[in-house]
Order: sequence, then structure tokens, then C-alpha cells
Amino acid sequence: MSQMSFMPDLKTNLGANLDNDGKKVNFSLYSKNATMVILCIFDEAKGQDPLMNLVMKKQEGKDIWETSVKTYALKDLKEPFFYGYRIFGPNWEYRDDFEVGTSIGFKCKADENGNRFNPNKLAYDPYSKELSHLPSDVSENLEMFRSGDDYYLIDNAKYAPKSVFFINNNTAPITKIEPRPFSKEIIGEVHIKDLTQNLNIEEKGTYLAAAKFAPAIKKMGFTMVEFLPICEFDHREDGGNYWGYMTLNFFAPAKKYAFNKNYGKALEEFRFMVNEFHKNGLKVCLDVVYNHMGEARIYNNDNNDCCLFSYALIDNSSYYKLVTNPVTKEKNCYRQNSGCHNDTNSTNEGFYNLVADSVAFWAKQGVDAFRFDLAVSLMDTSKEDEAIYCSQTGLCAELTNELQKRGISVTDDPTKAQDGIVLIAEPWTCGGANCYQLGNFPENWLEWNDVSRDTIRRSALFPTHINLNDVRNVFEGTKSRFKDKYGAINYICCHDGFSLYDCNSFSKRNPSTQGGSDWEICFDNYSREEVKENSIKKELAMLFLSKGVPMMQIGDMIMHSKCANNNSYNLDDKTNYYNYATVNTNGTFENRIFRFCRSLADFRKTHNVFSLKNYDEKLKYYNEHAQILDENSENFWFDYSKNYLGIRVDDENEGFFIAFSKHLYDYKFKLPNPKEGKNWYIIFDTSNKEHLTFEPKEFFGLEYRLNPNSLVVFKEL
Repeated sequence: MSQMSFMPDLKTNLGANLDNDGKKVNFSLYSKNATMVILCIFDEAKGQDPLMNLVMKKQEGKDIWETSVKTYALKDLKEPFFYGYRIFGPNWEYRDDFEVGTSIGFKCKADENGNRFNPNKLAYDPYSKELSHLPSDVSENLEMFRSGDDYYLIDNAKYAPKSVFFINNNTAPITKIEPRPFSKEIIGEVHIKDLTQNLNIEEKGTYLAAAKFAPAIKKMGFTMVEFLPICEFDHREDGGNYWGYMTLNFFAPAKKYAFNKNYGKALEEFRFMVNEFHKNGLKVCLDVVYNHMGEARIYNNDNNDCCLFSYALIDNSSYYKLVTNPVTKEKNCYRQNSGCHNDTNSTNEGFYNLVADSVAFWAKQGVDAFRFDLAVSLMDTSKEDEAIYCSQTGLCAELTNELQKRGISVTDDPTKAQDGIVLIAEPWTCGGANCYQLGNFPENWLEWNDVSRDTIRRSALFPTHINLNDVRNVFEGTKSRFKDKYGAINYICCHDGFSLYDCNSFSKRNPSTQGGSDWEICFDNYSREEVKENSIKKELAMLFLSKGVPMMQIGDMIMHSKCANNNSYNLDDKTNYYNYATVNTNGTFENRIFRFCRSLADFRKTHNVFSLKNYDEKLKYYNEHAQILDENSENFWFDYSKNYLGIRVDDENEGFFIAFSKHLYDYKFKLPNPKEGKNWYIIFDTSNKEHLTFEPKEFFGLEYRLNPNSLVVFKEL
């Protein structure tokens, strides 16, 4: 079958866009509270005063400021040109005699309504497709961007990051993947640099290197890659921002990951990478961070000393959630439920549209799915200090409709092959009442499932801490939270916390590695390799055999270790970079886990039953005597001393039996009788080092002895 393709669409509702006839560039900016906006156009990114200063006009009855520039008026400028905005408002009035670097028109740094307008600071466009440079490139400690007494009169226009605009854009078609059920995906999470930084190729650590590595990812068994944030960020922020969770712009791909650092190349290389992934049948998911930004923060507990790059300058109270400080009682302070200096204002129309426009833009660049960091923040419907989370109203609930208005469809049933993007929530945030909302997102959202994460870990590492109802809950898609919804993204480990190897190799984090907290469910498995191997394989088997979409870090497949660091967000070094050398050596621990995991992926893909919407209805449960368990066996399900569960999986064309033990000793059980004319064959036993490729091995009789704390799968043939 020939592959279909489409042309990326670079136009956005706001920002700078070339007119359809190519004769002018239209500029539009949202600001509800601004009283004057001046567009500044530059020929150079740094060291130059603006060549043009154009007053923008506010649309009648709307909060949109506009102006246009004829392309012939720009003909003497280089390609690309650069631009930004000087903005006045209630706390800094516009006057005809205003001069940059002065306090003319100044009233206060922040007024009673939270306005922080300062025309001495140049704001880049929130809808930029590229930033000229990063704030830390020109101001290591960001002084020129601050609003404190020593800094607020500094005119930073010569050196501030600017929006980059090309009149002529080169776009190439992107291959389109034929629709398939999302329930059949196997997601690999990865940081784009970690993936290839240790490879011996010129492009290592970039979009182009990831594109080259796509065939290898496919061979691993993954069908979708979820990249940690790629939207532009300042990697020097907060002493190191390697992971990229402090977004500066929601439409610009990070230039740090571009092989060619010239203007215009980052987006071009990103689209090339997406195309290569699609050509290999791999979908692309972006981890997007709309709950906070890498801008607004307060210095030295002084609410007048704030960092100003763009959004706070354009309309501080529209883009950010402002509250009364519970300690100082000072008003219009940044709320920090995200734990990252600020929370975005999900109730404001301008920010609301920014999120929808950003998702639509990336979807038009070929992105197939979006994982929303701390997505509960987008459920906040409160205009007051305290958050009120509601799944039926607000941004989360309305995002699907907003995307449809922008020509982007969203899938509504993960078990059907549908056109459209997929929305995935991290269903909690870091602070505030009711901030844990697993299972409460709209019906068409999927959610990261920490219940399955914790149960799977405990089943292998602390089996006495769970009962068999907990195990059943995971296999059935965490019904305790999702009920009948197919909503779980199941995982064992992700970027937050230990790697899979470390989770099974250390009993606590290593403080010397700058790791985070001690919340991990982890154990060193008595430092015995055979025990560790069984634990990891048992965890992986539960992950791939449970209802929901399995996700794992790509590094976990090769047993990447961070040396017990469980928060490596700031480390641009070997702590995070993947090393593939050992995994390719037959007979090694790493190679055995790799082969086992790849076999699990193939097994799930080959047997359709494990990705069906009603998979949970096809499960029958047995005790060790091959007697059926039902809902009335309550004394069994919730008795922590019960150590064995048999699970029969019956579909029209195939049948399986999963035997699960959490016993600390060998455990003998009886299989139920196979269907007439068939026998049971062993597919794999997690405690058997030889069961790596899942070739069926005939099993005689109905009794089997499980090794301690292990899992075995049989198939009827």
C-alpha cells in the first residue's frame, strides 16, 4: 500500500503570518489589559536598535492588537527578520514623550490588578515559531529581564530574545500513518538527546540523529515514541534544565536539538524526524507543559522583582494565576501548585486559545499524540485563589471542541482505528486541594496510571504489601479508578523517579547523585542477579498483559542505570545518556531483559485479545486447585495471606493461562482443563532464564511448580 502524505501548515491564529497573496505580513497579539502596543522590527538578533516601530491597533470589541507590514517595505531586511513588542498598560501609561530607558509614564511595577507592563523590556511573541536566542545567552543571571529597583529601567531591546520570521518558508510533506487502534500502541518514553548522544554519528543528540535511529526503535518493538518536552526552553535555568519542563515558547522546537543551528532549521529538522518516524510506522507523542512557564518568578520574596520575558510583559494577569500569599497576605503573587514558580491561568480566554492553537499547530506538523504535564491544572475552573477542578467544564473538557474548530480531530475510542490525535493526561499536580484526579478526566482522554505502577512494583518487590484484588485490578485496567473506561496508560517507571534497573537494584535513592525524594517503591533484590532478573521480568509481564496501553522508558529496555538518582532533570551527562554496548552482547543480564521485553511486545501485538476494549470481560480467575473464583470470594480477594492467582484468558480463537505467584517460596498449582483437542504449552516463565523468545513448549499434565514470586504464561494449542 502506498503511503499518504500531507503538507505541514505553519499558519497560526495569532502571531506573525504571511498573507495569502504574499504581499504583507500580519501581526496580531492577545492582550486584554494593554493600553498601547508597539511592534519593533529588527534586522539583527542582537546589538541593534529596532529599524521600525509600529503602533498596533486594538480590534473593536476584542482583546487582539493588530498591524500589517507590506513585504516590499521589508525587502531591504535580511531573511529572516526579527521582532518583539513594547507594551504599556495601567501600571505604565503610554506618553508621546516616552523614551526607552526612562520612567516616563511609570506608576508602579505591579498594580492592584496584577499588571506588570514595562515598555523598557522587549517581549517576544508567544506564537513565535522560533526564538532568536535564549535569555541566558545574553544575561547569565537574567538581570536585564528583571523588574526590581536596580533593573526595571534597563532597556533590553538590543539583547532580549526576539521572534524570528521567514517570509519564505520551506516545507516538505510528512508521511501519514494509516489509522490504528491506540490500544495497540506500545509507547517508548525518551529524552531526545539521551537517545543518541552515545552513538558514533555526527548528528548525535539531535532531531536528525533520532530520525536515523527510528528503524532501531521499531525493532525494539515500540510503535510510538513519547519525547520529553521539545518546545523551546532555557537549559541553564534553575541551575540546569536538561529535561525541558520550563517552556519559553509553545510553538518553537528547541534549537538545542537541531543539528544545523542556523535560523529556520530547527522546525525543518523536527518535521524531517517526524516524517522518518512515520515512514517506519512509528507515531510521535509530545510531552507538553502548559501548566506553568519558564518565565515568571519572584526574586528574594520581593513581589516587585519579577522575571519578564514575554507573557508577563504582554498581560501578566491573563497568562498567570495570581493569588494572595497565604503567609504575607500580599495580593497578586504567583500561585505555585505546579511547584515551578508559577501556574498558568487556565480560565483566561487568551491562554485558553494559546493552548488549543499550540496543540493544533503541532498536530499540523505531524504529531500524533500529546501527553499533558500536570494536566490537572487545565481542569481548574476557579477565578479565585483556590483551585476548583472540574472535568465537565473548562479547558480540559472543551479542548476537543476547540481543536475541531481548528481542523484537528481527537480520537474518542482508543480501541478503534480512528483519524485524529490522542490526548493523554498526567492526572495530578504538585499542590493544592484535590490535586489528584486519576480516572476523572473526560471520556476521550487517557491517563498515566500510577495505581498500576505502584501495584506492579509491589507485586515483585514487596509482595506481602498487596492482596490479589490489587493484582486483579491492574489486569482489568484499574477498574477501581477507570470503571468501564479504557483510559489507562500503564507503566512501571518513567522519567520521574528511578529507572527500571535502579528500581530493582537499590533500596533507596543515593543522596550523592543529587536525586529527589525517597518516595520510590524500590528494593535491591538482595543484590542477587537471578532474583533481580525475575522481578524485572515479572513487572514487565504484568505491564504487557494488563488492560491499557503499556508505556516504558526506552532506556529501561536496555537496563539503563542512573546510579540511584531519581530526579536527574538537571544533568546533561552520562547519568541520562543511553549506552547500548552491553545489551548487544548475548548472554548478559542486559541482553536477556532486552530479548524478553522485545518478545513481550511482539506477543502483545500478535495476540489481539490483550488490546480489546472488553479484555477484562474475557478473564476468569482460579485458585491453586483450578477452582473458579467469583465476586463472592471476598475472603479470598482481600486476604493478604493468599499468594496465588490463576487467570484464564478466553477469546474466540485463542486461550491463555496466566499463573501469578507472590509467594516467597515455591508454589504448586493445577491448571484448568484445556479445551477439547488442545493442550497447554508454556510460553514463558519469568524465573526461567531460557524463556526469552516465547516459542511454545509442550507441557504434560496439569500441575506446575512456580518458583518464588514469579509469573508463568501458558497457551492452548
